[in-house]
Amino acid sequence: MFIKKNSPTSSHFQLRSLEKSDYPKLTNFLRGEIRIHRHLDWREPQDWLGEHPFIAAEKDGEIQAILALPDDPPGIYWIRLFALRRSMDVREMWDILLAKSLPEIRGKNHQPLATLAYSDWFQQLLLSSQWTEHQKVVLMKYIGKSKETPEMNDEYLLRPMFSGDVARVAVVDQSAFEPLWQQSEDAIRQAYSQISYATVMEHGGKIIGFQMTTTNAYNAHLARLAVLPGEQGRGVGTALVMDMLSHFKPPFIREITVNTQQDNPNSIKLYQKLGFVLTGESFPIFIYPL
Repeated sequence: MFIKKNSPTSSHFQLRSLEKSDYPKLTNFLRGEIRIHRHLDWREPQDWLGEHPFIAAEKDGEIQAILALPDDPPGIYWIRLFALRRSMDVREMWDILLAKSLPEIRGKNHQPLATLAYSDWFQQLLLSSQWTEHQKVVLMKYIGKSKETPEMNDEYLLRPMFSGDVARVAVVDQSAFEPLWQQSEDAIRQAYSQISYATVMEHGGKIIGFQMTTTNAYNAHLARLAVLPGEQGRGVGTALVMDMLSHFKPPFIREITVNTQQDNPNSIKLYQKLGFVLTGESFPIFIYPL
């Protein structure tokens, strides 16, 4: 647990919002000796500049700590970035920056503030400051023993995803997931620019499902899979995943992984049928009521 030291209060720091013009200063700070938590999304820390809240604590004109939690989609707030110089007290800076940020978002949504926590120091910080664990994200790995053989009739068309599909794909995403996990059209667009393989399923000329997969060296990761609620249970998700598995074959790809929520048995069951197994690795999602 973090113990609060006899360190400076907020009156010893200048607190201000970072704007796009702070790009060089932020970049220089991020290259220093810092402790950092980053949300696992498609944007670099500098990409959030100019959006709010994005608060810095400065001393003598130098950034000492930063906290960014802009909403995306509107009304959905995650801790996007928390970083501080290693010489600074973690709990001290967290309390100062969070207290400054919360008034900007209270009353603007009906969801709790959320954050993932994949490092021990950040988990300890959250547990010591009134955050509660909401759910766990689990990691699954493909071992190549699929039990499924989907048969889609000619009314369904599986094809590559194109940039012009992004707006319709975002509609599918926002329909398939609960608000906390939805991606905005802008996030889908940024994801599309970074993925290695993406496909959509059409039915009657309408996009009803999609998958996006990234690669890193010899590994592939199914980053996003979504199917419209009314089309679920018809083999659409299965067909999309199996096509992805067929695309990434050994020896070029040695490992294929996917994350899903521990409390989503339908998702886990689908991936298990397709040859994925739970690895035992997980990280928690914490929430803070607004």
